[in-house]
Amino acid sequence: MDNNKRITAIGLALIIMGLTACSQKQMDNPYGNIVAGLGDNAAYAFLEMDYKYNVMVTSDGIYDEGEESQAAIYCDVYYYTGGEVKKLGTIMSDGTAYPVSFSKDGIFVASGHSVGKYVISEKEGILSLEKGVYEKFDSFGNPSYTIIANGIEMESTESEYQEMQKEYAASQIIHFSYGSNGSINEIRKW
Repeated sequence: MDNNKRITAIGLALIIMGLTACSQKQMDNPYGNIVAGLGDNAAYAFLEMDYKYNVMVTSDGIYDEGEESQAAIYCDVYYYTGGEVKKLGTIMSDGTAYPVSFSKDGIFVASGHSVGKYVISEKEGILSLEKGVYEKFDSFGNPSYTIIANGIEMESTESEYQEMQKEYAASQIIHFSYGSNGSINEIRKW
């Protein structure tokens, strides 16, 4: 094999390796285009949950919650499904006392009188309210409770409401980041 053929063979091998690495890099970070397209005030986080891929959330409403310096009360939820990244929806808590949080199996929103847990269907590529419990008061101050579970609304109990409050309290506030440093959110082990 003469020198020109060797150089050509080595060059082709390097090009193939480079192209392979580029395509692998895209799979390593399918959310790269979303991050690149964020505005100056938008922050993001990757949530390590019980899904095949990390869940990505973005928000331009970041605030210092006290326990978490970069929390949010609303966010857009993205997930890699069907060979592409899809925006699954926007979720929102009601006020800065109730930052968006997550556990291994859900993303939580809350208010002074409600808690909602959202889950992702990997197969269908949708975000849905798995369970929401709501408290309301009549004109005499007596509470009543409603639950929405799997799309069905029915009467609930105070104990069910308190259980959802406990699940929300045990979840972890999402830490949003303006760059890759600190953008991965893992469940803390105490």
